[in-house]
Amino acid sequence: MQPREPANTPQGMLQCRGRRPGRNGLAMALCIVVVFGAGLRAYALDFQSLWTDEISSLMITDPTLPFRQFWDRVLTDTHPPIYYLVLRWSSSAFGQSEIVARAPSVLFGILTVCVAAILPGASLSCSSRVAFPLLLAVSPGAVWYAREARSYALLLLLSTLIVVACIRLLRCMPAEGRAARGPLTMLSVAALLASFTHYFGFLLTMAAFFACFLLVDSRHRGVVILSGCGAVALFMPWVVYHSRFITSEQASWIGELSIAASIDWFKHLAFGGTASLLVFIGLAIAVLVTGGWRNGVARNSTIGACALLCLLTLAAAATISLHTPILTSRNMIVVLPAIYVIAAELTSCLIRRWGPIVGTTYLVVQIGLMCQALAAYYTIDVNEQWRDSAALVLARPAVPRARFMSMVMRPLPLFHTIRQAKAATDRNSPGSGSGSRQ
Repeated sequence: MQPREPANTPQGMLQCRGRRPGRNGLAMALCIVVVFGAGLRAYALDFQSLWTDEISSLMITDPTLPFRQFWDRVLTDTHPPIYYLVLRWSSSAFGQSEIVARAPSVLFGILTVCVAAILPGASLSCSSRVAFPLLLAVSPGAVWYAREARSYALLLLLSTLIVVACIRLLRCMPAEGRAARGPLTMLSVAALLASFTHYFGFLLTMAAFFACFLLVDSRHRGVVILSGCGAVALFMPWVVYHSRFITSEQASWIGELSIAASIDWFKHLAFGGTASLLVFIGLAIAVLVTGGWRNGVARNSTIGACALLCLLTLAAAATISLHTPILTSRNMIVVLPAIYVIAAELTSCLIRRWGPIVGTTYLVVQIGLMCQALAAYYTIDVNEQWRDSAALVLARPAVPRARFMSMVMRPLPLFHTIRQAKAATDRNSPGSGSGSRQ
């Protein structure tokens, strides 16, 4: 039988915490990772101009609106209200410039890296504790949405809390009833906040409670069931209430998207490209085949729990999409923390089995390939056909804010309006030719 992760054995505890130099070294490494992640999220925050979805967020949270009108706009959107409440407070206090509008997302993005660095504690090995926040720090999807005035940075923060809480709960021994209270409380609070931030947060919540029910010791199952039922009972009244104001037609544009294109974009958000994904899959298969991951399929393992979280969340989304399409690449970012925990555990496994050089080499290659996708965001305009054209539509007298707001709720008509406006401008602009981008 394979031993547990080093961080959960007496020897592992001594390696991580028994010697002050080692403990200080780990703390220093985590601090560097957090500072690096913060820099990636805050640097040149206004390089990309606001685009359509961000303009929608600012219109919904316009601080000049009375609260009743703000709430009416929230109800016509397809997302729960927590992020809009935060952004409205921020807009009321500091205004709605590009930097101010994105500042809450930057804060949520930095907190995500902090959570990954601090909260896992002894539930992960030392190498995993460094690899996990580092992967989140350079994640193209995490950095991307931490620099946009949308709810996804908050969703990713709460998803990270849910994953970490699950890991800590599963690491509690049967006799450690009191030790399980902290992770279970963290899971319950994060699950409720995630549900009221995004509907995919609720899917991850249900997947987390179900996975914990399957994997925890039988002594803890009763309280897991009670906590999960409590989360459902608190959230379902909102679902019933919100369903009176939205229709499935508002998500019909998702059905127009290519499944292959959505998967390709999620691959970019999670790993930065095909090469990075192949490195992850290839090494995972190699380690599994050579027997280095026997404990990875254990009933209460970190790897098995994270894999189950991903599968349950995506399976639920795919099932719902048979009726109403909801599965998009950016919605799937709720599983990014679980994926990065698996990658971090892969690093730890390589270090234990073949030495620190092999494990570190894998992590460096994985991080390097992921970072390549980040460079473009700071050097070229991304989605410029949506950013420039959305600003153009808003500037046209023929498209008042109220009409634009109604079009924002229907992305395909808005896209056609923007494309027509851009084409008209290109025709009237001197020097415009066939090379202009649509």
